[in-house]
Amino acid sequence: MSILASSITKHFGSFRALDEVSLSVGAGKLVALLGPSGSGKTTLLRIIAGLEHADPGVGRVAFHGEDVTHVAAGKRRVGFVFQHYALFRHMTVSENIAFGLDVRPRAQRPAKSEIADRVNALLKLVQLDDLGERFPTQLSGGQRQRVALARALAVEPKVLLLDEPFGALDARVRKDLRRWLRRFHDEIGLTTVFVTHDQEEALEIADEVVVMNNARVEQVGTPQTVYDRPSTPFVYQFLGNVNRLRLPWHGYLPETALAAPDGAEAVFVRPHDLELVRYQSGIDGEAGLVLSIHAAGARACLTCERRSDGERIEVELSRAEYDQLQVRPDDAVLLRIRHSRALREEYAI
Repeated sequence: MSILASSITKHFGSFRALDEVSLSVGAGKLVALLGPSGSGKTTLLRIIAGLEHADPGVGRVAFHGEDVTHVAAGKRRVGFVFQHYALFRHMTVSENIAFGLDVRPRAQRPAKSEIADRVNALLKLVQLDDLGERFPTQLSGGQRQRVALARALAVEPKVLLLDEPFGALDARVRKDLRRWLRRFHDEIGLTTVFVTHDQEEALEIADEVVVMNNARVEQVGTPQTVYDRPSTPFVYQFLGNVNRLRLPWHGYLPETALAAPDGAEAVFVRPHDLELVRYQSGIDGEAGLVLSIHAAGARACLTCERRSDGERIEVELSRAEYDQLQVRPDDAVLLRIRHSRALREEYAI
């Protein structure tokens, strides 16, 4: 089931939450709406679900070509999973999952045996088949989120929408659950859109990432595309660490930075796209000084200072590179750019 949202604009009073935003989600895709707080991603998700409506006379929402702009949320057959689970504390896990079916009008309500079969199948699907008689307070956060997901799936939705589904979980559980969600999605193949402000989360599990900022879409692409070829300084700076290095740069610049647009004042370079060598007279590179080193883990992170203007520059090396280089704080070094992008500053954070 594909999703198309066209030219969506939404105001809350004088505040503009969305400004002519369009989104296309292919059938069976897992798409992340990624951006900082206030960027409009949750508002867009709620408009797709029918829980909010775009400004009158503006925008359109369609599921697989069928216009649902004015269709009530309860009739869109959307499964919605909230950040804080929204489970009924007085109901068992099984009762929570069955709730959406139990409250249907009698003519549309499946038989009790059919509901029980569907609940048992969903418990097995989300790997909670032995916990059906427990109450939400007896479950971990990750288990509760899986119950919320099973409840959303019980009504056999056309699409699945998740609003910060892992935001209330600790880091380890969040990492485990998002990997589980990726495997789960591959198994059921249901078109899914999830909201997150966690860059690592979006890049790890999404088929496509929609980067949002200030009520607009900045860039849409695969995780590799938006990370390796960001189209604006905002995307560059939001997706992982990046150095903004003022021009001119003394030393080698890769071809990707040479075709700078008019008015470009800087190049954007990820820390791992910088090469570091010990200072030698007559060798190409930007002269710098090592200020500090953090070498715990698989990679070493160094903070350097550019000699010409005192600009701070972050460099990331593999442990093998760092161990071979043997630099210490206050050592003189040369910095070289392996890959960079030069972009107009009007889009910067």
